[in-house]
Amino acid sequence: MLIQDGIIIDVGRDDEVDIPASATVMDLNGHTLMPGLIDLHVHLGMKEMELGQELGPFGIIGLVSDFIRFTPDKRKSLLEHGITTVRSVGDEHEWIMEFRQLIQDGELEGPRLFTSGSLFTTLEGHPIATIGTDPDSEVVLFPDTPKEARDNVQEMVSGDEGVDLIKVVQERGLSEYPLEPIATDVLQAIVTEANIHNIPVTGHWGALKDLEELIEAGVDGLEHLGRGVVLNGWPEELLETIIEGDMLLTPTLTVETINAEPEYQQLLLERAEEFHLADGQFVVGTDAGMPGVFFGPSMYQELELLVKSGLSPQEALQAATSRAADALQSDEIGVIEPGRAADLIVIDGHPLQQIEDVQNVSKVFRDGRLVVEH
Repeated sequence: MLIQDGIIIDVGRDDEVDIPASATVMDLNGHTLMPGLIDLHVHLGMKEMELGQELGPFGIIGLVSDFIRFTPDKRKSLLEHGITTVRSVGDEHEWIMEFRQLIQDGELEGPRLFTSGSLFTTLEGHPIATIGTDPDSEVVLFPDTPKEARDNVQEMVSGDEGVDLIKVVQERGLSEYPLEPIATDVLQAIVTEANIHNIPVTGHWGALKDLEELIEAGVDGLEHLGRGVVLNGWPEELLETIIEGDMLLTPTLTVETINAEPEYQQLLLERAEEFHLADGQFVVGTDAGMPGVFFGPSMYQELELLVKSGLSPQEALQAATSRAADALQSDEIGVIEPGRAADLIVIDGHPLQQIEDVQNVSKVFRDGRLVVEH
């Protein structure tokens, strides 16, 4: 492989690639070279915590300090675990947009950053009514009318500072703990306006009715494997519509299983396998930032759970590389071929044979620069 100015110039056998005499040569014989991993579901502004851990006053001070410095420990950990691109799906809008610009300008070292900026929900919906997100913060938008929704989308996608995607939260919660979903006319206005600007929309969901409404609105992707499907199974018509519409599912199996009963965990993996057997297309996202889900190592857990759900190691890795790049509408990353960015990882092992080997990261390249070496 020949890399110049951060771009893959040529790939082939020794006798097929013309290597300049001035080139620096690195011998990776005995290793696996693959595209950098892509995590499509993170919340960079959240403080990493163990399950059940309380934030407390000192935790808040640490969170503020980390926030101001644009989360250096998270950026380092993500790269060290071979993750060269992340997609933020719900963070403080102004902060995450500045974060993205600093990464693009090379002022901060870290993975490439794609972002939805604020997410769309309701005042009585997730995450306001569930984890206490401040409704006055820039993490959330909650338009009351279709016009207000269209105006919000137009503002978010306009100019060079526009978002990379739109995220909507369509969740009714549980019967004993109900949540308010977005009104269907408002939801449709969000998706329609985003489509006008060629911006993909992905939807968080829980109940079957939530899934039906997201599909009816025409979203491009689905976040999580909702409780309604896990407990009741995939409705055949809905599953067919998802497959025929090429909707990508980010199942976030790690966060869904981390605190669940064993019976629910087993059902979750079975539903994921059913989706796979129906030719459904997975992409990988971890929900890093949620308690117990850490930036970097949770990627390995997610890949292993996908393999337990019936995917081959190759299919799981595609969900975290080439297919994830498709979800980002990017022809710059996710594949080793001429013209793509040299975001690459070197693995000591054979992850296509044994998915656990993906943890053996030896080197990480970001735009052709060696940024991690173990």
